Order: sequence, then C-alpha cells, then structure tokens
Amino acid sequence: MECKLIRPQVIEEALAEREKYAEDGLPVAGGQSLLVMLHNKLIAPKALIDLERLKELQGISRKPDGFSIGAMTTFYTLLSSPEIKEAIPVLAQAAQKVSSTAIRNLGTIGGNLCHNELGADLPPALLTLNGEVELRSRSKSRKLPLVEFFRGFFETALEPDEILCRVEIPKLPAGARGVYLKHAISPEDMAMVGVAVTVIPDGKRVRGVEEVRIALGGVAAVPFRAKKAEAALKESVIDEQALRAAGELAAAEAEPMTDPHATADYRRKMIKVFVRRAICAALDQAEGR
Repeated sequence: MECKLIRPQVIEEALAEREKYAEDGLPVAGGQSLLVMLHNKLIAPKALIDLERLKELQGISRKPDGFSIGAMTTFYTLLSSPEIKEAIPVLAQAAQKVSSTAIRNLGTIGGNLCHNELGADLPPALLTLNGEVELRSRSKSRKLPLVEFFRGFFETALEPDEILCRVEIPKLPAGARGVYLKHAISPEDMAMVGVAVTVIPDGKRVRGVEEVRIALGGVAAVPFRAKKAEAALKESVIDEQALRAAGELAAAEAEPMTDPHATADYRRKMIKVFVRRAICAALDQAEGR
C-alpha cells in the first residue's frame, strides 16, 4: 500500500492533516522507532506527517514557573542544555543514558513519550518532575499530567486527531535534587530497571526530607510513580531502615515481567537496590556532599 509523506510548514497544517487521516496518518518525530515498525510491517499508515519543519515544536523555554520543552527537541539538546543541567539535571541524566549517540542526536522528547516503549529513559525522570504534556487538535488544546498520559504497552492517551506539542515542567522547590539510574545489559539497551528520584529536603534536619518522588520504568506496563514508597518517606529522616523500607515498597508496587533478559524476581531485587542508591545520591547532592 502506498504511504504518502506530508511535510507541513506550520502546526495548523499538521493538525489539519492529522484530523484528515486520523489513525491512518502518523506523525513523524525522530522517526527511528517508526521506521523499524514500518520495516517489520507492524504498522501500515496511509500517510506520514513529518513534524521536522515545525518551529513551534522545537526548543527549550525557561519561564518563571518552570520549563516548556517543544516536542521536537532532541535528546542531545536536553543533555547539552546548560539551563536543563543546572535546574533539572535529572532530565539531562536520563537523556544522556538514551541508547547511542546517533539516537540521541535524532530522537525527540515527544516521539519518545508517544512511542511509550517499555524501559524508556525519559518518562521516569519526567514523572518525578511532575511533567505534563500539551496535546493539540484542530478543535482544542489540553494539558494532561504524564501520570495520566501513559495507558499501556505502546499506548497513550493521545487521540487520533491530536499531536503532542510541548512538555511542561513546573519549577522545583528550592534545594530539590534529582537522580536517574539505569540498569541494562548494555548502555544502548532499554532499561531493565530505570529509577528516577527527586528529593526535596526540609532544610532543617540532616537527611531530613519534605518529599521524595520515586518513578520506575521497565518494571510494569507503563512507567509509574511509586506512591506507597513515597508516602513512607514523606517528612521523614532518611536512614538505612527508611531506605530499605522504600525499596521494598517500590518493588511491591511494580509488576515486572520475565523475558529473555531477566526474571521478574531479579527485576524486583534490582528495584530495591537502585531505589536505595538513587535516594542516597539525590540526598548527597542536596546536602552538598
């Protein structure tokens, strides 16, 4: 079947084509995952809507209340941005751990989120930053928290006539620090276990925290916040007992699978290890160690 390539110049044109073709017209961001799916005949769209020329979907904007990142912003742009590295380094860390140099140069934040592949690196980091996405169609624009955007394996809340345009990240509280750790067979693989942690210290007690945000990837159908583990650490002092309890709770919240790379039990054990490590590393940063 013939597949038409459409290269809109402005977002309004792209949205019109998206509405026209709906599920038969797929947006192209970085394109790497899409090309693999096309090659393996997993999808057969009638049209591909190339978003590369849309200036509205590119770049990083810093605002008083946080950051707005265009969906076509590449991993390389994220990891090399001085503002991102200074204000929200956990996102730069996650972008740095994405696959290979070639993928980081071409892959985009919007494409990564919409593809929603198991073990992707950016989602856990963005979840701990309370990120949300701006979704647009010809008739409306809406913002959706990322915790509601991911729905299932390779499934999101994106409607057939919508395009993910921007990712919004609210300003972090003073003193907050974040860490992303990835456990994979090789650095270029998807995360077998991905753990992002953002710590908000209370500023009064040694190892004292107001809040600890914990997000996991690669260990359930979708990346998620480990709410029970977070609740156990809220307004507490982080000691070895608290770390072990948080790791146990986070592992219990996961629903990992067994595959050729690792068993579900192994993934649960690694959650406990990497949750403890990530919290300690974020706390050390927050306390200047």
